[in-house]
Amino acid sequence: MTGSVTSRARILRTLSCLAAGLLTLAAGRPSAARAGTPDPAMVRVPAGAYQPFFKGKNGSAPIPVKSFLLDRAPVTRAEFAAFVAREPRWRRSRIKELFAEGGYLADWHGDQAPAAPAAQPVTNVSWFAAKAYCECEGKRLPSQSEWEWAAEADPAQRSPIRLAETDRAQPARGTSPTLRFAMGRGRVPGLDFGEVWEWTSDFNQLMVANPSPGDSNNSLFCGDGFRANDARDYAGFLRFSFRSSLKANYTLKNLGFRCAKDLAEDVQ
Repeated sequence: MTGSVTSRARILRTLSCLAAGLLTLAAGRPSAARAGTPDPAMVRVPAGAYQPFFKGKNGSAPIPVKSFLLDRAPVTRAEFAAFVAREPRWRRSRIKELFAEGGYLADWHGDQAPAAPAAQPVTNVSWFAAKAYCECEGKRLPSQSEWEWAAEADPAQRSPIRLAETDRAQPARGTSPTLRFAMGRGRVPGLDFGEVWEWTSDFNQLMVANPSPGDSNNSLFCGDGFRANDARDYAGFLRFSFRSSLKANYTLKNLGFRCAKDLAEDVQ
């Protein structure tokens, strides 16, 4: 009986995601799930070798990264609103605490996204919700190595070290300065970084695998310079220590996401 219920649930989810693809096509946006069809909302990131911020137990060996596709920008409020409209279980009024804490979509009006600005990155979303969105688009969350490789500033840039900084523009009266997580221009033209931090698929495996057996992870929050491959990259340290403090149901106002996808030639 349980197997039958599970099978029906899987079938319903598949039909729901197929319907989501049809709705996307009807809206004039090519479906990312169609193999071989270029998605103008995505950029091809070339293969390479990512140098992690922290040295692992085997030293500072680079991590190979295959070429892949990555959304040009984080998922917006409007895009996520369309997702929850067709996937009711991810609405604010229906989300289970297991999958998102109380701050889920805290800046929304009930189940409705704010009228403006709809093009802003959606935040206050959990890892579970971000993963579900990407899967329904025929995509996935990027790994931390993929994300860092794509967001890494070109070494040829004058200032490849990225720092978190406050917008220099004078904020409107009664508002606070906007904190932008500046990341340089990124390795690949066409990718937009800097508005929010973003979920990765393996955020919770970051620090578990890196330290040597028996080592404590606590020092990673205390300027653990001797493990850093580049102790000057304070922005990198902030991102890594921030990720290691997260749980999958956390929802934060400065945390959004974007989706990735394997290239067709890499799919067997």
